[in-house]
Amino acid sequence: MSDIKPWQIVVIVVAIAVLAFSGWRMMTGNKIAKGPQGYMTVDVLTGQLYLIKKGKAKGMLLPALHPETKERTLFPVVQKEGSDEWKLDAGYAEFMPEQLQIEAKIGKGYSMEFLDTDPIVHVLMK
Repeated sequence: MSDIKPWQIVVIVVAIAVLAFSGWRMMTGNKIAKGPQGYMTVDVLTGQLYLIKKGKAKGMLLPALHPETKERTLFPVVQKEGSDEWKLDAGYAEFMPEQLQIEAKIGKGYSMEFLDTDPIVHVLMK
């Protein structure tokens, strides 16, 4: 112990103070924001918007199952900022089966007609 120099003691005390301050800030800091409350999807066969909420389910597979037909026809949509227009999410739509694209009448750029009604809210697991 006699080999410890005064400046080393100062470094150790400062390190402990920094560690204590960092722990305090981490514990009392802002909470992490929750993830999305749901995903806006569209039934590509009808054009009806669905807000799919996860509820107590552990995860969600997209495209989602339609609550009535039990077919995977609910594809995610995105909305341009400052616009009321919805568009199919190209990341999912490009992997849509060709037969489903024909049935849904999907246009170039993954455009389609959406119904002008409020979205139906569907919770996967209550």
